[in-house]
Amino acid sequence: MHFLKDINFPLLIAREKNGRMRTRLMALSHIKNGANRTQTAHYLHVSRRMVNEWVTRFNAHGLDGLKEKNRSGRPRALSTEQLKQFKAYVLSHAIKPDGGRLKGTLMIIYVEREFGVSYSLTNIYRLLHQLGFSWLTSRSKHPKQSEEAQETFKKFKTQTINAIPGHISLNNVDVWFQDEARFGQQNTTTRLWAETGTRPRAVKQQQFEYTYVLGAVCPSTGASGAIIAPYVDMTIMCEHLSLISKRTELGRHAVIIVDGAAWHQSYLADKFNNLSNKKLPPYSPELNPIEQVWQWLRQNELANRCFEGYEDIVEQCCRAWNRFISDNKRVVNLCMRD
Repeated sequence: MHFLKDINFPLLIAREKNGRMRTRLMALSHIKNGANRTQTAHYLHVSRRMVNEWVTRFNAHGLDGLKEKNRSGRPRALSTEQLKQFKAYVLSHAIKPDGGRLKGTLMIIYVEREFGVSYSLTNIYRLLHQLGFSWLTSRSKHPKQSEEAQETFKKFKTQTINAIPGHISLNNVDVWFQDEARFGQQNTTTRLWAETGTRPRAVKQQQFEYTYVLGAVCPSTGASGAIIAPYVDMTIMCEHLSLISKRTELGRHAVIIVDGAAWHQSYLADKFNNLSNKKLPPYSPELNPIEQVWQWLRQNELANRCFEGYEDIVEQCCRAWNRFISDNKRVVNLCMRD
């Protein structure tokens, strides 16, 4: 037999996060304070039968009697092995060999053909979420891209450091990622929240004024550096390298990862004794995390708007970049790679 007087219900109620359990505790608290079961049911908007059941379970088993029992629920239509097979099918056919994407209707046909189980479209989507799938936008991939070259590049660190003139240890090297992007009146529109069934309109200019933002970030420290220029060439690139050189702490060496643009020549770094650069494999922009910086700037700051002219574009790009780097944690999280 368990006694209500021995329980500190206000403390338990304050700590309880489960709403149903909190209701049961409140019911017993009311009874402990002198309310009868009918009054308690009225206070909590529940049936008197439920209050009777909670009291009975408490008297028999204490607070453990109020806990919900594990519900077995309806048995799964597919076995564990069948779920593994279905997941492998989705992973291997997400992009069809002849082009296009794997649709829910094709998944329904596959499950019915392979396992003899019929699913509705809603339930096939629910099953995908249970298996860890999400509806995502794919990243672009160049048809000439070499996965072998990418895997070789990912092992660049030790080889690059060994080639640095002088004695530089692994712990004194900062890896920077550099790139440039064009922003201007040929602007982008983005997805946004709106009422179901509506399609809001966003401004998209047709003029041609633009500028370039040259940006660089060091994910390990959160350091960054950017310049804005009306065009890009080797002279502008040298100015950016000079900025990165000044942002590199004394006694450290910066290895700058760049793409294969014509103005990213390796000899441009020779005039700086604290940095060197290394090119990405061809057709591999996804290896450069600063691509996500450009996406962040467009999605959060520069899309869905008009620019009056060149000076306005420059001013808004400066504000957008400064807002991005104002949160060091955001810089690191967005650009860090294993």
